[in-house]
Amino acid sequence: MRHFPLVFLLLLLFGGSHLQAQDRRFTGRLIGGVNLAQIDGDQLSGYNKLGAQAGIKVYSLLDERWSFSLGLLYSQQGSSRNVNDSPSAALDRIQLNMVEAPVMIHFTDWKFQVGAGLSYGRLINFTVEDVFGDDVSDLQAYNENLFQVAVGVTFNFTDRFGLNVRWSRQINNLQADSGAGTYIARAVGVRGLYRL
Repeated sequence: MRHFPLVFLLLLLFGGSHLQAQDRRFTGRLIGGVNLAQIDGDQLSGYNKLGAQAGIKVYSLLDERWSFSLGLLYSQQGSSRNVNDSPSAALDRIQLNMVEAPVMIHFTDWKFQVGAGLSYGRLINFTVEDVFGDDVSDLQAYNENLFQVAVGVTFNFTDRFGLNVRWSRQINNLQADSGAGTYIARAVGVRGLYRL
C-alpha cells in the first residue's frame, strides 16, 4: 500500500499516453529544473537556497483551454545564509528533501498556460547546519507532512517544450514543536517541461 500513489501515477501516465493517441484527453510531461527557496522565521533572507526539482505530471484535458493535473516531484527547498543576513541568526543552512504531489487547475491561451492549486509534500529527510558549520539536524523537529499553495505560468516554445515558473508557499508550520516558533517555506521554481 505504501507504493500505491506511485503505481497509480505511473498507470495514469502510461494509460494517458495511450489515451492521448486516441482522443487527446490525457497527456504527460517530464519536469526538471531548480528551486530558489527561503524560509520565513529563520532570520535568513532571500531566495538564495538553490535546490533541484524533477518529476512527472499527468494532465487531464477538460476542454480546449482548461485542464487538471496531478504531479509527482522530488523537490529540494530550504534556506541559506547570505552576506546581508543578521549575525544573530543561529542557523547557516537548512536543506529539505521532499516528495511533492501537486494538484492544479490550468487555463491555456495561445502559448501561455497559467495554473493554481495545492501541493502535498512529504519530508524525506533534512540537513540543518549552525553558524559554525556543525550538523545540528538531530536537534530539530520538523513536520513530515507539509501543505502548500502554488501558482505558476508556462510558456510553450513548441508543442513539446515549455518553460514554467512556479511560486509556492507552505500553509502549515515546518516546525513540529509549537514552542520553537513558526517556519514557513517559500520557493520559486524554474523548470523545463517536455511533453510525452
